[in-house]
Amino acid sequence: MQIGEKIKNYRKTAGLTQEQVADYLDVSTPAVNKWEKGNTYPDISLLPAIARLLKIDMNELFSFREELTEKEIGQFVNELSEVSLDSFIKAFEMGKNKIKEYPHCDSLIYSIATVLNAALTLSDVDDEKKLECNNVIVEWLERTAESPNEKVSISSIFMLAAKYIQMEKYKEANIFLDKIPDTVIDATIMKTNVLAHQEGTDIAAFFLEGKLMQTVTNIQNYLYKLIEMEEETGNHCKAEEIAEITEHMVSLFGLWDYGKVVPYLLIAVYRKDVENVFS
Repeated sequence: MQIGEKIKNYRKTAGLTQEQVADYLDVSTPAVNKWEKGNTYPDISLLPAIARLLKIDMNELFSFREELTEKEIGQFVNELSEVSLDSFIKAFEMGKNKIKEYPHCDSLIYSIATVLNAALTLSDVDDEKKLECNNVIVEWLERTAESPNEKVSISSIFMLAAKYIQMEKYKEANIFLDKIPDTVIDATIMKTNVLAHQEGTDIAAFFLEGKLMQTVTNIQNYLYKLIEMEEETGNHCKAEEIAEITEHMVSLFGLWDYGKVVPYLLIAVYRKDVENVFS
């Protein structure tokens, strides 16, 4: 990242306008604008003052500490996980300090948010502190959701949607769910072709069958959920139709026989009438 981009990002983080930066440095506003666009560079004598104004050190201004390698991130995350087992608060402060040190390393921020989010769920901190920490984690994820790194961005969006659903903030959840592409490139067929060439048809077929069973299992779970929804809304006939479809699907794909019973168990639970449902 060029120094102009650094000045722009840190200026916005500090809540300053270009005019305020210009006044502090005794330069023109167009000069600051040109720095941020990369058209010109600030005089070297101004750099210490710029760093002081933006509340950063010279290393950060020159991007000496902007990014970490994947290995470095992995090492820190492992250390963070170990600390969280003993003290969530200590781990949380440790994560915050690391993000402050590397505020533009999206992979690091996302990794820290993931670890601390899981640790927060298992922690014994009081509700007020838990809410405070949760809000900070959401803030981090909202930052990484805008990352130019597509992998980090999509992962952050998924996680944010899940968190907002958990928080029963469905409007916010929908905002992020809408950002998830409807179609994602499925490399299954390509991987199957590669396996067929490298390992043989039998291995490729075994791989593809595994993928198929994963899909069937997902469909089975979707059908179970549809049964619950139909029962909740009083559409009992529709629930029974879906139960029959589920039963046939279980037989067709050779799934466990228990899967044939589950739909009717769900109906029985909602109706509180086991005897008639299974009669």
